[in-house]
Amino acid sequence: MAGTPRRRPTRSSGQGATRRARTTRPAGRAGTRTPRPRTGAAARRAQQGRAVMTTRRWVVLGSLGLLLAVMLLPTGKSWYDQRQRLADLRQQVSAQEANVDTLSRERDLWGTDEYVEAQARKRLKFVMPGERSYTVIDPDGDGPSVDPQTGAVTAPSTQPWYEQISSSVESADDPASAR
Repeated sequence: MAGTPRRRPTRSSGQGATRRARTTRPAGRAGTRTPRPRTGAAARRAQQGRAVMTTRRWVVLGSLGLLLAVMLLPTGKSWYDQRQRLADLRQQVSAQEANVDTLSRERDLWGTDEYVEAQARKRLKFVMPGERSYTVIDPDGDGPSVDPQTGAVTAPSTQPWYEQISSSVESADDPASAR
């Protein structure tokens, strides 16, 4: 019987049955063991391993976030710039539409004879035959000015330029007027 395996004798009653009942494993996955609580150096190493893993995860997540931000930042900036440009263009279009409305009204006014006549009177000083035209020349014009040192009244020159030059030469030759 060298080649046949030996069998253990089985106990059908007594101590063996109760011992087997106590050593059976709880229901669950077959072959799994519940981990024993670690103590001492093994517990510290396990805790450090978990800390290293969480640190690595945070570094990886931070790197991915930074990479995402670097990739999306230029896109976001160009989107913002385009929105600003679009708002500026809309404002420009509304201003031009208002200008077009003003010019359309003015074009319609130029189509009427009354407006053309009023503009000819105002701008070109035209009058109808038999009418008299009065022109007020500079109603708020400069009046005569007073020299603060001598108290002499000096009116704006109404002389032609060549007479102003000759009077300037004459006053330059007069030594009494230089004082």
